[in-house]
Amino acid sequence: MFGPSPDESFSTLWSSGNNHQFRLGSLKLQEVPKPAEVMKELIGYCLDSLGKLQAKTEHLQRENERLFSNWSDVEKRLEKCVEAKEDLEADLYSRFVLVLNEKKAKIRNLQKLLSEAKESAVDAKCARDSIAATQMVVKRENNYDASTDEESENPARASLPSGKGNPDNIVFL
Repeated sequence: MFGPSPDESFSTLWSSGNNHQFRLGSLKLQEVPKPAEVMKELIGYCLDSLGKLQAKTEHLQRENERLFSNWSDVEKRLEKCVEAKEDLEADLYSRFVLVLNEKKAKIRNLQKLLSEAKESAVDAKCARDSIAATQMVVKRENNYDASTDEESENPARASLPSGKGNPDNIVFL
């Protein structure tokens, strides 16, 4: 026999939408002697479940509010940290610029001193070379002014012009 027996009843649940129907399931229902008690139990069960779900929802809402509050506090602390970091960076950059400018000035000063030292070394070398050349010229001049042995032995002859070339210019002493 197909179908429910006289003491049993079947119910099928359907869902429809957009020209389609879906069978969600079927239930086997039994006839009960006191349907009011069963309805009372079902309503009590539903109310208990609703109360538990409301309590859970309230708990989750409080937890959610607490988490949002913590998140807000953390966000404010993070913003303060970012501001402090940016202030620190600005301070460090300003100090770094000062140190860098001092170093650049010192490098320029040392380069200037180095170039002056090179110039003075070149000038000193030129001066030494000039002094050496002057000393050599003075020595040569001193050699020309110095008397020779012949001149010191015969002063009369040294003062007379030499008689080379012309025999008339020979003088006998």
